[in-house]
Amino acid sequence: MTDSDRTTTTSSPPRDALLAPLHQPTGKEAIRFGERALTYRELAAAARHVAGEVSDAGRLAVFAENSLETCVAAVGALLAGVPFTPVNPKAGERELEHIVRDSAPHVVLAAPGTELPPALAALRRVDVDPAMRDEGGAALPPEPGPEDPAVIVYTSGTTGPPKGAVLPRRAISSNLDALASAWEWTGDDVLAQALPLFHVHGLILGVLGPLRLGGTVHHLGRFSSEAMAAELGGEATMMFGVPTMYHRLAADAERDPEIGRAAGRARVLVSGSAALPASEHGRLERLTGQKVVERYGMSETLMNTAVRVDGDRRPGTVGVPLEGVEIRLVDDEGAPIEASDD
Repeated sequence: MTDSDRTTTTSSPPRDALLAPLHQPTGKEAIRFGERALTYRELAAAARHVAGEVSDAGRLAVFAENSLETCVAAVGALLAGVPFTPVNPKAGERELEHIVRDSAPHVVLAAPGTELPPALAALRRVDVDPAMRDEGGAALPPEPGPEDPAVIVYTSGTTGPPKGAVLPRRAISSNLDALASAWEWTGDDVLAQALPLFHVHGLILGVLGPLRLGGTVHHLGRFSSEAMAAELGGEATMMFGVPTMYHRLAADAERDPEIGRAAGRARVLVSGSAALPASEHGRLERLTGQKVVERYGMSETLMNTAVRVDGDRRPGTVGVPLEGVEIRLVDDEGAPIEASDD
């Protein structure tokens, strides 16, 4: 065992800790963005520094660029027990003003040097630098209660102004555990993704998921088929993506068969956020040998159903209810619809 593999004991993980691996962090890689990476020990120290800076804040906003800083900010907020709203950096002025007014954050977390829009620039700012770390080894703050709010995610607002979905810690931990069971997802997996970090898919599933399990996430920053193929042909065992990414992956694999062969080495490919057309399912299976797994969820509920890796991976299906989830089908009048095998 090398020094980097040894565990640094900061405190015994409390029962039901949302991110238990950070309570006894090791030298294992936790997060990578290109050439920049943090081990669990480094992430815990950087997040502990952030937690100390914001522990007196009632609510936070995180300027959620696709960056290592955003991940450290989110983890620091969770360690501090302060609920945060991940903010889309490309949000329009009116939308952003509504979100800030509605969520009423006291502090905004952002990468050093980032220019913030006026609605956020008016708030107290804390710069998040992953190199700034609390190396003292002091115990992490007490774990908040399971019903305490963790993240406030804003919906797309297609039928009106965006609405804030308040996600308690229990909802996040139980949903991630249910997905881990469905996908046989463990701390041995390395997840590759390039999803935006301002909503559920990229941040909660794609970052907090690996960190809860003690695994690793490699974020590409921006999606490209070549970069994803390099990950899946290397250390990565899983990919999270949306249909547009899988469409590009298939199109590029037709041009360059090595991309398809690399994707075929993955343990599981997961698509979400929209339906993946049956034609793309067939094309991806032909090019990669993989049957893509789909799931269904919402900002307000997190994931509700998922195709299990050991289940029926039929195109056009989003699987069975996850553990702890009950589903009822009703017609337009609210009357239950009986399921059939047809």
